[in-house]
Amino acid sequence: MNGRAVEKMANSILDNLNIPKAVKTVLGKPLDRLPALITDRSLVTSHETLARLAEIALAPDTGISVETITMPKKKFGHRPIVISDVASRCLYVALVDSIDKQLEPDSRGEGKWELFEEFAKDPSSEYIVDIDIAACYEFIDHDILHRELLMRTMDYGKADAISSFLKRCSFNGRGLPQLSTPSDRLADLYLSVLERQLLRHKLPVIRYADDFRIRVENWEMANGVIEYAAEYARELGLILSSDKTGIMRAEAHRGRARNRDILQKKYFDSAKSRLTLIQLVQRDYDDVEVVEIPPDDEKALTESMRRIIADWKASVAGRQPDMETYKTTELRRMLPLAITVLQKDNIRIEPEVFTNLVFREPVRLERVCKYLLSRMDSFSETEENWSLVRKIIEAGRIGPSGRIWLLHVAGKLPKGSSVDCDWVLTWAGGQCSDRHEMVRAEAAWVSAKFGALTDDMTVELLKTSTKISEHAIAAAMGRQGNLNASLRKSVVNAGFLNREAFAWGEQN
Repeated sequence: MNGRAVEKMANSILDNLNIPKAVKTVLGKPLDRLPALITDRSLVTSHETLARLAEIALAPDTGISVETITMPKKKFGHRPIVISDVASRCLYVALVDSIDKQLEPDSRGEGKWELFEEFAKDPSSEYIVDIDIAACYEFIDHDILHRELLMRTMDYGKADAISSFLKRCSFNGRGLPQLSTPSDRLADLYLSVLERQLLRHKLPVIRYADDFRIRVENWEMANGVIEYAAEYARELGLILSSDKTGIMRAEAHRGRARNRDILQKKYFDSAKSRLTLIQLVQRDYDDVEVVEIPPDDEKALTESMRRIIADWKASVAGRQPDMETYKTTELRRMLPLAITVLQKDNIRIEPEVFTNLVFREPVRLERVCKYLLSRMDSFSETEENWSLVRKIIEAGRIGPSGRIWLLHVAGKLPKGSSVDCDWVLTWAGGQCSDRHEMVRAEAAWVSAKFGALTDDMTVELLKTSTKISEHAIAAAMGRQGNLNASLRKSVVNAGFLNREAFAWGEQN
């Protein structure tokens, strides 16, 4: 295709994209499981510039800056996450939004998790087959996805544009950027291929994200379903998770749900004998959170959450909890809920609960940081909060996503006068040389907030920055305000985005 044809197709695609809406979406909603990044916050006044840059990114020969960071998994190990520059993310949102109605229904939509759980309770089936795809987003084949996009949309331009974007974000023709709704929607489309194949065996099938459940009548059928799913997943370039794929009697599924209900009821009933309805919903596979609490039951709920925290502390210390628990894992599943409830009720939790929780399960750091952020306006607790941040850092097992969260918290806390505050800020300055660009950007902003960003630090930050973070460094320079004039000029004159982010930094 010659240059004029490419330009004509690009203009045709742009006519059908709502890029301004996509920019608003990207800047208004943080990436899943991450705080509002300084790379995004520093561009809140740059909607028009971002929209123009997103249009430019549509061209197949325009480079996209990406960075891979790791996030802890629910159990063990780390998950690699690919994140692109802000303008490219705006384009990605606009492209997928434009075909959203032609894609699969959102498997993560409202009420879908409850349906997924209820599916296993049907008394007509003897066995439930649970199938999980290992590292699903990492292995989605772009060519197969392109084929599915064409089948659903009959729009070559959109299918090609999405495929081009994904190929420029990857290193091997596979994978979707994680932590974003567009990737969730494309993953649903891709996994619907496997779902259709399972449905053709005339079996009841339900899917939530990359988790499948199938009801079968006997053990032989259950094993056959797993074999077939493994074979067809392989054709899609996917593999089943050996840890999460298995067969369970339907009664065992029902029993597990009953045990959770009984455990929750024991805690609630111990706080109030005539407890009325408390509605809970499960999210992210194993966390529960409050949806609605009748006013009369708030005190009882708070007291029951205190008991959960106390029993967690006892179990960590090797003592027998006061309440009878079926499994330590069930108590652990309720702990994030307890933190959230007590956070809302302005009740302080002992630091040891958090340090033990984060050390054992690094994935819980996000919840702990949200607890700290909810209390940052309490100046009576400023020094305690700096102390807790230090203890979490010193406990170890903090990956790049964890460092981003802790830097975000440090950047929000008021200045303290303690040794702990000084220690954390020194640590934050050291993160300006971290090997992850997004960590360096957060560290630069924290250092600038407390007047610790120097000319030499800034030079090194700019040497290693790309489109992902250069404007965030400019914002930090604007925030610092007293850096070398020539250095400031070199950054501000480097483009509209830097100039606008610098100005935003001066005001924030």
